[in-house]
Amino acid sequence: MTTTTNRHTHNVRFLGLVLAALVVTLSLHADATPAPVKNSDPRFAIGAEIGSVGYGPAVIVTASKNFTATFGYTWFSYDYDLSNSHGDFNAKLKLSNLQALLNWHPFAGSFHLTAGAFICDNKVTLDGVPQSNSTFNINDVTYTTAQVGNLSGTGKLVKGAAPFLGLGWSKKPTKSGFGCFFDLGVLFMSSPEVSFNVTGPIRNDPTFQSNLHAQEQKTNKDLKPFKYYPVIQFGLLYRF
Repeated sequence: MTTTTNRHTHNVRFLGLVLAALVVTLSLHADATPAPVKNSDPRFAIGAEIGSVGYGPAVIVTASKNFTATFGYTWFSYDYDLSNSHGDFNAKLKLSNLQALLNWHPFAGSFHLTAGAFICDNKVTLDGVPQSNSTFNINDVTYTTAQVGNLSGTGKLVKGAAPFLGLGWSKKPTKSGFGCFFDLGVLFMSSPEVSFNVTGPIRNDPTFQSNLHAQEQKTNKDLKPFKYYPVIQFGLLYRF
């Protein structure tokens, strides 16, 4: 009886040692096995945009689930013919804009508020089309093309830095893959300025010069509301 009890005790101790060795072995194996690597959130995206300030490439950098930054460049050039009560013109619009924007995603989702600045060089040029039977209306005074010759004008919409405020929607900062974005806001520019020049024989006449200057002032007053330039942009992106 004593022998059987001793044998049973010996077996229990042996089984305990085996279990302890197994636990130690599994523990060492678990420590040696590296933990699975969690994929990091996407940190940047590339895209292309088009809208009221032109078209071009953009790069979006993700700082966190709530903040991203957009850097881009847009441009646009367009030639067109313009006719109004002042005469017939060939017009050319040129847009060139660098942008640096900070986007706040308050809910860590697609909606964001944006603040930043554009570095702009936007202008429009006008060249009068002299025709033998045409006239120019300058400060409510009618002049013939023989008197005025070629009438040209240069308008600076904005040149230099202009603050921007807006809002929009885009692919969530933490989501990779293809997506789109839509932004709208206001570019706060200085008032546009237009200047006119003529080549005809009347260009040095004091009365004509006074009328031409008055016409510039009228035109600049008409353009004053455009110092709040609306920005609407749509684009596609791929977030890595």
